[in-house]
Amino acid sequence: MHMVESVLRKLDEPFSLNRIKGLLPRKMMHASLREAINHYKRLGCVAEGSKGVMWTLNVEPEFWKVVETWEAR
Repeated sequence: MHMVESVLRKLDEPFSLNRIKGLLPRKMMHASLREAINHYKRLGCVAEGSKGVMWTLNVEPEFWKVVETWEAR
């Protein structure tokens, strides 16, 4: 997941999962990439739309206070 995060943080526009896979230093299965993206979406670090995925980490302290109250899955 670290290499996925590293690639996403460098992007300045939404990229498709296939384009992200092409930028990764090692090959990764599509299902594993999807799982990593979903993990970061739950944390509020990534937004996904019709144009692709983009890193959007929310650094507002109030947001993280709410996240800490979420039940782990």
